[in-house]
Amino acid sequence: MPSNNGKPKKNQKREQTTLREVAAAAKVSEMTVSRVLRQTGNVSDKTRAKVLAVVDALGFVPNKIAGSLATSTSNLIAVIVPSLQNQVFTEVLAGLTSHLDQHGYKAVIGISDYDQDKEEELIRSMLSWRPSGFIVSNLSHTEQARRILKNAGIPLVEMMDTTAEPIDSSVGVDHYAAGALMAHHFMEKGYRRLGYLGWNKHDRTARKRFEGFNRVLAEYGMAFEGLMEFDRPPDIAIGKDGLFNLLIDHPDLEAVYFPNDVAAVGGLFHCLEAKINVPGSLAIGGFSGLQIGQLMPQPLTTVIVKRFEIGRRSAEHIVDRLNGKIVERISTIELKLAPGGTT
Repeated sequence: MPSNNGKPKKNQKREQTTLREVAAAAKVSEMTVSRVLRQTGNVSDKTRAKVLAVVDALGFVPNKIAGSLATSTSNLIAVIVPSLQNQVFTEVLAGLTSHLDQHGYKAVIGISDYDQDKEEELIRSMLSWRPSGFIVSNLSHTEQARRILKNAGIPLVEMMDTTAEPIDSSVGVDHYAAGALMAHHFMEKGYRRLGYLGWNKHDRTARKRFEGFNRVLAEYGMAFEGLMEFDRPPDIAIGKDGLFNLLIDHPDLEAVYFPNDVAAVGGLFHCLEAKINVPGSLAIGGFSGLQIGQLMPQPLTTVIVKRFEIGRRSAEHIVDRLNGKIVERISTIELKLAPGGTT
């Protein structure tokens, strides 16, 4: 995992791939490339396939802004988040848009639904309108999406995660550290028979929190006794049903880690309904610091993430870069354990 030493690094200027470069690499005229991309004119199948292969290899995205507008400065910032179905990303977007609005920029927002192929499609579509900057969630993308973003020639922020090398710059938290923080708290409380309930199929940051937690357990010579994963993104209902099923298979668990507060609140609802004493009979820990968890009769023990600050700082990085300023390449936001009434 890379560490942030706090020293700003100068962001390298990333030149955008041009139609001329595509034509030169494919050994055809610029007019031929244009015809292939617009699907007009007489171009042989062989030439068309060759041009499209070069387009993919170079990560080229055609400009849909016609005429003189193609060279105009855009006030649009492209933003892709995986979901708007929970409070996490609405707060991130609130921080992001508030800063952009103050500086005359507008966010154009796409939703990837935790699907990397859909994210790639959104990246292609949004870049075709030539935004001035790009903000995308997390550090994991398809190889083609990474190539396109790398060659986009505009400031890019990958937000929410700082546990790997960014394409350009990143703003977020260390998710391995978040999982480890809760694991150490469980250990200090004396819990030893532990369960895990989460959704990791596409949520790669949740997987990192799981791995960070598991790493601490290994240091203690332990492992999760009960593991169950959701088959869809987390919500209150699946957290409630999931804990019910997990406890059927593992009734002796002392504590359960949810890598998401929304699902953890669902787990608390199950405990209230089943009259399970929390934390006397079962402890619960989460991640995010969502308001709903803190307003429960027993505030949820969680790891607080400054989501508004992640959005605000991501937008700040873009605006500063557009104004020629140097920013930190990796900007890590502080995590804080909130020991509530559930552990």
